[in-house]
Amino acid sequence: MKYLITLFWTVVYGQIIGYLGAALTKTQYSVNNCLVISLIFGVIFCLLAAILNSEAKDTKKSN
Repeated sequence: MKYLITLFWTVVYGQIIGYLGAALTKTQYSVNNCLVISLIFGVIFCLLAAILNSEAKDTKKSN
């Protein structure tokens, strides 16, 4: 469940950043491009968090 919430907020913040970035650079805002990019970063973030969490649990067990 925490990964779904993380992906949801990644999409929301990705859309906000994409909109602001398009306005600042005076380019056209594309919902699809922002959605894909934010989902890619969200999945990378979730995978990285899961890997780091599993490594932290492994080091606690060995101590």
